[in-house]
Amino acid sequence: MDTTLDNGNIKIYDSKTEELVSPVSKALCYGVVVLAILFMLSLSIAGLLIGFILLAAALLFLTTTKRVSIDFENSVYREYTSTFGVKVGEWKKLFECKTITITSSGKIFSNNLAMGGAQTYAKSSKVNLNLKKDNYKKIVISNGSYDDIIKKARTVSGLLDGIEIMDYTQKPAVQIR
Repeated sequence: MDTTLDNGNIKIYDSKTEELVSPVSKALCYGVVVLAILFMLSLSIAGLLIGFILLAAALLFLTTTKRVSIDFENSVYREYTSTFGVKVGEWKKLFECKTITITSSGKIFSNNLAMGGAQTYAKSSKVNLNLKKDNYKKIVISNGSYDDIIKKARTVSGLLDGIEIMDYTQKPAVQIR
């Protein structure tokens, strides 16, 4: 569940930070789902078995995400991988955050077609919201549209005693109030 951080009464924040499947791979997974259904419609035991295996594999790839949970009340967080409701990751003490940063996600997806096809690229327009201790320690706590991230940054700043927000998507970087 994505908590929007629109109010200051939040105790635990949980948000998806990254999908592990690129858009091109996601399209291929949907193709595998269709193929799995076709195998299952054959009503043979081999077809049902192959279809079930293909369907399970495609759904595993489509539902696996990286997420983060922050318990502001107890000052702990965990970065974890979630699939089919199973969460894998451990809780850690939340470090003392010096600043909140807004950065460009910088994701570039590449599609290199086989057999001499053209290679294409797509860049993500999402921005990241980060809690930062120093140049070496940071946590990406959310990503999304610029306007949504600005709202979340202001709320998180309030929850963390008004620490500063720096917007690095702007050149030069600007402090947000």
